[in-house]
Amino acid sequence: MDYNFFVVGGDNRIKLLAEKLKKDGNKVYTFANKVNNIYEIESIEELKNIDYDIVISSVPLSRDGKNVFTPLSDKNITIEDLKKIINGKKFFAGNIPLEIGGYDILKDESTTILNTIPTAEGAIQIALEKTNSIIEGKKALVIGFGRVGKILANKLYNIGMDVYCEARKDTDLAWIKAYGYKPIYLEKMNNILCKMDIIFNTVPYEIMDKKKLILLKRDTLIIDLASAPGGIDYDTAEKLGIKAILALGLPGKYAPDTASDYIKEFIYKTIEKK
Repeated sequence: MDYNFFVVGGDNRIKLLAEKLKKDGNKVYTFANKVNNIYEIESIEELKNIDYDIVISSVPLSRDGKNVFTPLSDKNITIEDLKKIINGKKFFAGNIPLEIGGYDILKDESTTILNTIPTAEGAIQIALEKTNSIIEGKKALVIGFGRVGKILANKLYNIGMDVYCEARKDTDLAWIKAYGYKPIYLEKMNNILCKMDIIFNTVPYEIMDKKKLILLKRDTLIIDLASAPGGIDYDTAEKLGIKAILALGLPGKYAPDTASDYIKEFIYKTIEKK
C-alpha cells in the first residue's frame, strides 16, 4: 500500500488501525492519538508541512456534536476545525454529520454486522463482571431483535442462559421461536419482567421507564447497548437500587484489535473502488 493517512482522535480501535496502516507500508500521521513510531503533530498549524490524502477520525466522530471524540488524548479539536482539515480529501469516521460528508464506517452493512460480535461479547463480559454468580441458567431478556439483538441472543443461548427476546414484528417473533428462544410481544413484556435476572436493551429510546422498572427484582442487572442517552430511566433505576449500565463503544473497549481489522478492511475496500 502507498497512501498518506492523517488520523485525528479516536479510541483504541483507531490507534491500532494507525499502527496497522503503517505496517502495511503507508505514511501515517496522527493528532490527539499518540501511537508508537508514528509522528503526532502538536498543532493543526503543522498540517501545512505534511502531505496526506485521506483523513480518518473517531467512531463515533463526536459525543457532543461539537468536538471530535478524543478519549486517548487531552488535546481537543472542534468539528469546525476538522472540516478545514478534510478540505475535500477522502474522510472516514463513524456517525458523520451530513454537512461534513465522507465514508461512514457505521453505515457500511458488512462492517456493522461484524461489529455486533464484539458488542455482544463485550455485553456478556460486563454481565459476568457485574454479577456475583455464574450466568448459565439465568433468565435473560434481549429487548429489540435487530443486528445486535440477534447476535447477542444467540451467544446467550449458547452459553446456557434462558433467553427471552422482545420484538414487534410477527416475522421476528417467528424467528425467535424457531431459534429456540422465548418470543415476547412488547405489549406483554410487563408480564415477564419480574422473572428476569439480566436485561440487555438495544432499543434507542426510553423503553424501560418507571412503570417497567418497578416490576423488576432489585438485583436485576440492566445492560443498555443503545446509543446515548440509552433506553433506560436511569434516575428511577438508581432510586430503586437497580444496577443499570450504559455500555457504549464496546468494540473499542473489549475487542479493539478485531474491530480495527474490520475498519481497515472497509477503508481499503472503499479506496480501491474509487
